Amino acid sequence: MPKATRVGIYVRISKDRKGQELGIQRQEKACRELCERLGWTVLKVYPENDISASTTSRKPRPVYTEILKDARSGVIDAIVVYSIDRLTRRITELTTFLEEQKEYGFAFATTEGEDTSSASGRMILTIKGAVAQQETERMSERVNSALLQRREKGKPHAGGPRVFGFEHGSGFQRLVPEEVKLIRLGYDMLMDRKTPGEVARTWNDKGSRSSGSGTMWTLHKVKRVYRSERLGGIITYKGQVLGDSIYPHPLTKEEWENIQTVLDSRATPVAQGSGKRKHLYSGFLECANCNVSMAVQWASDKTRTFRQTRCQPGRTGADGRIGCGKVSRAYTWIEDRLNEVVEAALIARQPTITPHRFGVDLTGDISRLEERIRLLRLRWKEQKLEDEDYFDALGHLRAELQSLRAQEAAAAVAQSQTEVDALAVWRDDTMQNLERRRAIAATVIAKVEVYSIGRGRRKPPEIDSIRVIPVGQHSPAEGHTPADDR
Repeated sequence: MPKATRVGIYVRISKDRKGQELGIQRQEKACRELCERLGWTVLKVYPENDISASTTSRKPRPVYTEILKDARSGVIDAIVVYSIDRLTRRITELTTFLEEQKEYGFAFATTEGEDTSSASGRMILTIKGAVAQQETERMSERVNSALLQRREKGKPHAGGPRVFGFEHGSGFQRLVPEEVKLIRLGYDMLMDRKTPGEVARTWNDKGSRSSGSGTMWTLHKVKRVYRSERLGGIITYKGQVLGDSIYPHPLTKEEWENIQTVLDSRATPVAQGSGKRKHLYSGFLECANCNVSMAVQWASDKTRTFRQTRCQPGRTGADGRIGCGKVSRAYTWIEDRLNEVVEAALIARQPTITPHRFGVDLTGDISRLEERIRLLRLRWKEQKLEDEDYFDALGHLRAELQSLRAQEAAAAVAQSQTEVDALAVWRDDTMQNLERRRAIAATVIAKVEVYSIGRGRRKPPEIDSIRVIPVGQHSPAEGHTPADDR
């Protein structure tokens, strides 16, 4: 076996509940002893703690990706692992690894003595990988069988985050009386045609906080509580209802089903593509009273339809504060004033010309993600998906969607910087140009604080009823009002 001077040791453990990394330390010690016997020099240790490499795991392994990248680029010339199942438990992943080892020429060794320099050695290693995958799948089958038997006996799955109303660490066997009272109160309110937002305000006023993050309640968090089948003592397994829990639960099955009917009647299907911004300054506007982002939406009265921006009482700000719902303004006047600010800034700038072009078009990827979210939500409403799986998948999809939108905005900024006349781009106010205009506005405006103008109409509103915070400038001190500038 050739001598390696830059060895990377990869160590991994699937579960480390105490976070002490003892398994990883034992693997590293054995790998270092092997390198010493071979006369190899260790350059770096790549630890991957509390992450599974099985066929059932969906978690990415960033450290595994990093060590492969370093081996391909020549940063290291050998990889050492404790055993083949520490490297991977997937036969397809092992096959890819062996192909890359052959292509890039880095050495590989385990403390169990596998030899990958010959065809027979690679065959034996592949067989061991297949055995490791089979063992993982057999283990998964045993676990699933045990879970099914438990649920058939009326015992809910004891894992996962704490659900509001149930005592922490009790395996959903014991209730928290104070929280059950709030759940019952919220049930009565919802059945009396009150909204989840009103339930959230009531719970907040009583000093209650959410069971997960310990932050103030919002309408979305309240909905999540009442969507949980555990509240009604319903036992499910892979989307199928198996029976009723033998342990106490805050609501009866019939009451839980009543709540689902109420929540479904309030829900409206989201049209494909509706997640895209439709208003130039949505996301820029902030309530000056509570510092929570304001929504821009269409509204109507008896004579007209118009756009307005309002502080939504169910929305949570970055600091955990809940929207006050006290500020509501006509949007068009604000948009006109901000357009003047951006245009003045563009006129004052010298155009920037760069030789590069950015042709990134993520519209298709964004549309596909939005469609996946829509279908996921539909499956959840049809009770074909458990709450935990739904919110976990929804969180990943939303994070991916947010990343794509950030890339789209960054590409729009880069593209706007290559324009000889950015002002001409800005003045194109078609919907197709909205994202580019938003990207240009983001180079001028960091955020806009919107103040209430009181009851009744004022034509026009005071110019200082909004405060524009330019990019690079900090927000005014808390407690500042427009009157302070007069």
